[in-house]
Amino acid sequence: MFQLFQLIVLSQTSQKLSTTAKRMLDMVPTFHVDTVLEKIVGPCGLWQWSIAVLLAVSTASLSTFPVFANSFSPHRCRMEDSAEEYFAAQNFKFDYVASRIGPWYTNAGIRINSVGENDIGCVRYQLDWSRVNLIAFFDPNSTFVRTENLTVEQCPLGYVHQESAMHYPGNVIIDFDTRCAKSWLAPLGTSVYMLGMLFGFIFGGWFGDRFGRRPTLLGFSIFELCCGVWTCLSPNYVSYVLARFLMAIGNTAQINVSSVLVIELTVARYRSVLTAPLSLGINFIHRGLMAFEAYMIPQWRWLHLAVMSPNFLSVLYFFYLPESPRWLVANNRPNEAIKVLQTGCRVNKWKSVEAVADNFENVLPTAEGFDNQIGDQTSRRSTDKQKSVILKPFSTPRLAKTTLLCCFIVTGIVMSFFGLLLYASEVRTIVYLAAFWNASSSVPAILLSSLIYRYTKRRRLPLACIIGLSSFTLIFGGLFTTFGHLRSDLLLTVCSNIALVLLNSSLCMCYVYVPELFPSDIRTNAFGTVLGLARIGSIICSFVNELDRYVKHGVPLLVYSIVLVVVWLSIFLMQDTSGENLPDRGDEKPSYDCTSITQPTDST
Repeated sequence: MFQLFQLIVLSQTSQKLSTTAKRMLDMVPTFHVDTVLEKIVGPCGLWQWSIAVLLAVSTASLSTFPVFANSFSPHRCRMEDSAEEYFAAQNFKFDYVASRIGPWYTNAGIRINSVGENDIGCVRYQLDWSRVNLIAFFDPNSTFVRTENLTVEQCPLGYVHQESAMHYPGNVIIDFDTRCAKSWLAPLGTSVYMLGMLFGFIFGGWFGDRFGRRPTLLGFSIFELCCGVWTCLSPNYVSYVLARFLMAIGNTAQINVSSVLVIELTVARYRSVLTAPLSLGINFIHRGLMAFEAYMIPQWRWLHLAVMSPNFLSVLYFFYLPESPRWLVANNRPNEAIKVLQTGCRVNKWKSVEAVADNFENVLPTAEGFDNQIGDQTSRRSTDKQKSVILKPFSTPRLAKTTLLCCFIVTGIVMSFFGLLLYASEVRTIVYLAAFWNASSSVPAILLSSLIYRYTKRRRLPLACIIGLSSFTLIFGGLFTTFGHLRSDLLLTVCSNIALVLLNSSLCMCYVYVPELFPSDIRTNAFGTVLGLARIGSIICSFVNELDRYVKHGVPLLVYSIVLVVVWLSIFLMQDTSGENLPDRGDEKPSYDCTSITQPTDST
């Protein structure tokens, strides 16, 4: 009985100590990063722009590299040397030779019905070609032999590819011989890269919240650089796919943390503007340069080195990249946060160290000794959070609801965007022009999202409007294509490209809106989890596009429109935000009022 009484007394004493420690934590001097940026540092100055531009030029765009690496022209079986010399002497066209030595495409389809479409160019007629009368056999008016009854054999001497400006010459397919029976390896490599992107977003979020934005960017940029060199030197296809998988982890982790760092260095109304350089760099500048580099560099290994070369600029991170002041405040390191903001003030205002220090002393309460005032209670609290870093986005019902809704919404947008990107890119044109056109389409999308979030105070309604307009466009184009019996795909092309721009714009909005829904101590973790799980949508879309072949032309657009309608409805279940005074910790409630720098409830 006495032991039970002791346990009750100890429990009550522990609760009182916990309450006292919490009160002490609330009494600790604090400040609002938003207000410091507004009144002292400057919310959109040279400091923020230089960091945004540095991250933009040093973050390579690698996801579209297979556009060139997997682009190969039609091929046929290589024949004996005497036959190849005869073809060259007679100046035979590629299609003519291919149609005479084996099954080939005609206006009516395939010559031999017993040969599948995937075997075209992979087999030849089984003859003793060293004894065949080539003059008679290749005479277009000759009836020397009837090919309909001939058996076929796999190409014993390799392949000859058609010279084509529409395809990239020195591609991975030719180098590692992933043609014909091994053709399934090419899409598998792309899927493995997408899987790496999934893990990259998640790992980037975990490390960004656990160790900070700056160390995470430094670590993953070096990791990406090493894997990029490995990719260029890959001796076989397995090594190439594995290196690309690891490189995807490093690249997407860097993109995740870079996006969060940029929005944490400014205030709500400038976030869409300052994230625009990063979006333009990844989606337009680097992808556009990739098309030019592919045109100039005919070998994929040197092309990959050129594509990954912006990552070498990440060495500048060691000298210029700051830590996020919001992350420092969230992890009880306000003195370091003040030093970061003072550096930003010196760059923006061109002031001396002494003048900047005076400005901060006049506005902020002294933070001297802040780190030690909250004692061991805060340290234990921080340690407990770090132990459960993986589950932080699901630690409370409110955070779990927000995380799951964000995952569903972004997955639907990503599935529709990548599905339309693949669906609309099936245009027979020069691969370099097609790649540059797809990169250019991101410019109006980024400008649209930047302007909308620059001049609106809320995030949810503009995003819902863009999603609703995208869905309506796809419904309109899909219905007329599927049931209208149109003679051309002009309406389908116009509607899909308009929706592509709108969905790209909505993704840019999500890069601003989604991080604002979470406190600073779990922001990159939650954002990475959302973007990582959303990669599932990019995997599903390839199967949705197959409905165009097996069901009816235009059906994928109807599927994407239905998905976007559900996404549109889900958006209204989300919490709205103005992006101002974001909470530092999960136990704080967000506030949109930025009027005081001494309230302990609105730290950022």
